[in-house]
Amino acid sequence: MSLINTVLDIMKSKNKKQSDLCAYLDLNASTVTNWKLRNTDPPAKYIIPICEFLEVTPYYLLTGKEKEFTLPGDEKELLECYKRLPEREKQRLIGRVSALAEVYGEQDVPKSNRTSPRTIEIRHSYYKVSAGTGYDLDGIDKWDTIDIADTPEAREADFCLTISGNSMEPIYYDGDIVLIRSCPDIDNGEIGIFIIENAGYIKKFGGDRLISLNAEYDDILFSDHDAEDIRCVGLVIGRV
Repeated sequence: MSLINTVLDIMKSKNKKQSDLCAYLDLNASTVTNWKLRNTDPPAKYIIPICEFLEVTPYYLLTGKEKEFTLPGDEKELLECYKRLPEREKQRLIGRVSALAEVYGEQDVPKSNRTSPRTIEIRHSYYKVSAGTGYDLDGIDKWDTIDIADTPEAREADFCLTISGNSMEPIYYDGDIVLIRSCPDIDNGEIGIFIIENAGYIKKFGGDRLISLNAEYDDILFSDHDAEDIRCVGLVIGRV
């Protein structure tokens, strides 16, 4: 089948008019008809505009088939995980990935031409925040500052903490440094930093409890503690 007949067949299947195609290509109304009568293919310069009008790829127009792109297994898994994220987390992830790509991209540049990755200074607790038993976060002199990659999340964070324990796996792991935005309350289902009886925890807020992501750990029920001894420190917005 000639290319012009393929174009007309696709137009018919998509209920598109020949006159609209001519208008889109800025051609006389008879031009497409002449291509058909003479069994002449459209000039190459019109292929891309025709594809845009038909909403198909050039590969499909020329072969009648959609080209299949197969991602490696790990890339496909990452894409599926990305699709399941809420929009806010997608934007944060893009920012972090862009920063990491910029840092690691320097490895392919000759050392003499490399530039130092941009960093910012952020307050960091000497004590680890626990995914298990909890640590003191109220000590006045228990903070230092560290340099971290300059990312949108880092700029939004007020401080950072190091995780100890595995109760928040598979999202947060032992030794991860998480970025925190200070706030006294977070929404149900969000992950935050809480202090209960002077011990700090990273947990998912469950309304009347703190929830571990690792099913091996029990929830921390607020009813088991004095309400005055429970407070939210901030929202976890990313990791270093």
